[in-house]
Amino acid sequence: MLYSYKIQIDSPDFYPIEFINMRRTKKVVAGLHGKKRHLDLIIALLTIPVLLTVIISNLMNFQKNSKNSPTPTPAQTREIIIQTAPTGAQAVTQMAKDPVTPIVNCKKLVGPISISFPGEGQTVSDNPICIIIKYDDPNYCSAVWSYRINNNSWSEYSSSSVCLYNLPKGAVKFDLRAQSTVSQNQVNISRSFNYDGLSDSPVATSSAR
Repeated sequence: MLYSYKIQIDSPDFYPIEFINMRRTKKVVAGLHGKKRHLDLIIALLTIPVLLTVIISNLMNFQKNSKNSPTPTPAQTREIIIQTAPTGAQAVTQMAKDPVTPIVNCKKLVGPISISFPGEGQTVSDNPICIIIKYDDPNYCSAVWSYRINNNSWSEYSSSSVCLYNLPKGAVKFDLRAQSTVSQNQVNISRSFNYDGLSDSPVATSSAR
């Protein structure tokens, strides 16, 4: 005996296995999609402390580098003044108004000075007689001197040695007055000697040292 069955496909009780699996897959995917939003939010919240830590660390390193870095020193500048040298009469006038004062490193006093020849009380007969004046201490500034014979008038100042011609016979007193070239300091020395040569009247001349 044969039986026949009629199955209505459109009936809600009829679902193929493939169709059932597809619906399940969609539900799972839909559930995962909703959970993904919550997962993204959690990841974002966890990322915030990491970002804050990185920012704070960078700020601390920047401040540390700023303290350790040397402060730049401003470059020193030198002012250069260029002046045009005067010429002709203008230069002469300027030199007269603004004399140059030399830099003096020596002692502004008359240094040790002496008469080497003739000796005290010595009898000489040379004509002329050249007086040897010794002044050679480098620690003192240069000096000039003036002289006189037997209390007569003083000669002009000079730095040359002194030669005397035609001295009168007998006792001769030679006075020397030395003065510093950079101050008014003076030193006086004398030398007495006897002249026994041929002469009529004394004549004095100077020669270079």
